[in-house]
Amino acid sequence: MPAVAAACPLCGKTTHAKVDCPFISAGSSFFDGPVLLDPEELAPGCLVGDYQIEALIGKGGMGKVYRAVHPLIGKKVAVKVLNGSLADNENAVKRFTLEARAVNEIRHHNLVDIFTFGRLPDGRWYHVMEYLEGQNLAELLHQRGRLSSAEALPIFIEVTKALEAAHGKGIVHRDLKPDNVFLVAGGAAVKLLDFGIAKLMEGHAFTSGPRTMHGSTVGTPHYMSPEQARGHKLDGRSDIYALGVLLYQTVTGELPFDGPDVLSVCRKHVMEMPIRPLMRAPGAVMMDLDRVIMKMLAKAPDQRYQTATEVRAALEALPRLR
Repeated sequence: MPAVAAACPLCGKTTHAKVDCPFISAGSSFFDGPVLLDPEELAPGCLVGDYQIEALIGKGGMGKVYRAVHPLIGKKVAVKVLNGSLADNENAVKRFTLEARAVNEIRHHNLVDIFTFGRLPDGRWYHVMEYLEGQNLAELLHQRGRLSSAEALPIFIEVTKALEAAHGKGIVHRDLKPDNVFLVAGGAAVKLLDFGIAKLMEGHAFTSGPRTMHGSTVGTPHYMSPEQARGHKLDGRSDIYALGVLLYQTVTGELPFDGPDVLSVCRKHVMEMPIRPLMRAPGAVMMDLDRVIMKMLAKAPDQRYQTATEVRAALEALPRLR
């Protein structure tokens, strides 16, 4: 059966011959299959830097993530590629670049390592990062509904370690949510993902995150601190509030605040007190854990734990009964 002509997703050239395209490895099966429906999708066998694409493993509004392998030493990696439509978008490229810079400045085992950053021949930006197997917390909560405190506390203690390292470098994550907490298969590690909208505190050495107008908000509304919802200046205590929302959701199966639209949710963060966790999940959330969560969710930053180190100490002191 003759090979099917296809357009290379990197150079755009349509050909039957693998050797005509410098971006396809000799062992690629790309031209033995059907034409890709998405012209931007990288085909199995494409080379990105030193790594050969194996499969698409995820995609979102800003780009796609692929599993890839080094053809000689067999090292598996993940390759994140920014959508072509965003290649010249200053804010999107800045966010993409910031993620790589922030992670490499923090350099902590609870963060995904990003070790190569570059641009494809067609102009799309990419970075190569550590490949993880497992699931994120959002997927686990979708399956289970909620976790016991015995299951949740070790996860959140590891997240506080990542926040300690980030805040110690003057970096506020700004987008803590279940999707960004990754549980490595076998309980090997917990990884905090996506520093793409991280904010740099006063006096930081490198350029700050994506540009926002005064009074605007960036992040996920259900996990925003009151000061973030108002568009105010942020520090690490904003992440502590968001972590409290996430812990509340994890042990009760419910968000502290919900609503029909972004504005209603943000207003509740600013104006309303949540139902206490022990009332949301009677018998499942003990009084000591309830107190810790409610302190994390204090409206005023000065009334919360002041550092991630304090949060970690409070979590480590809790009994893990059920």
